[in-house]
Amino acid sequence: MKKIMLLLVAATVVNVAASAQDNRNFKFSVGAELGFATGSFSSSHSIGIGGSAQAEIPLQDKLNGTGYVGILAYNGKSAGSGVKFKGQTIIPVRVGIKYFLTEGIYGGLQAGVGFLSGAATGTAFSYSPQIGYEFKTNNGKAVDATFKYDGYSKNGSIGALGFRLAYIF
Repeated sequence: MKKIMLLLVAATVVNVAASAQDNRNFKFSVGAELGFATGSFSSSHSIGIGGSAQAEIPLQDKLNGTGYVGILAYNGKSAGSGVKFKGQTIIPVRVGIKYFLTEGIYGGLQAGVGFLSGAATGTAFSYSPQIGYEFKTNNGKAVDATFKYDGYSKNGSIGALGFRLAYIF
């Protein structure tokens, strides 16, 4: 079921990107992610790495709607005596808003679901407050640097401070 849902979301993002190629305000980015486990999650897991894709559509002046899908894998920590916590894989699928405070600097908020496998399994509520900066490149494109907190709630919580570095097409 998870694979079907992820495939459906990916197909939707690709379809929107293809149909909006003539819209100069439409943005699509692909990036690498790094996460640092926080709270009780940090006692059993360490650093997470992964990747993501995000689509943005202008809603109003300085305000964009976002659609995001990613995958993050967190390493389990050693518990001593040869025992190691099981790793955690998270596939977040979220929608949200991105508001530009000044040229390049923005704040955002996304919410959706996170598909969990590994130490915790199932579907969790996912949220992500963010702040970032879009750097313009010489070829007229941009690079997006985002600092964020990724939270997942399901019978407890999983949290991580994250960084995303993405190329905007």
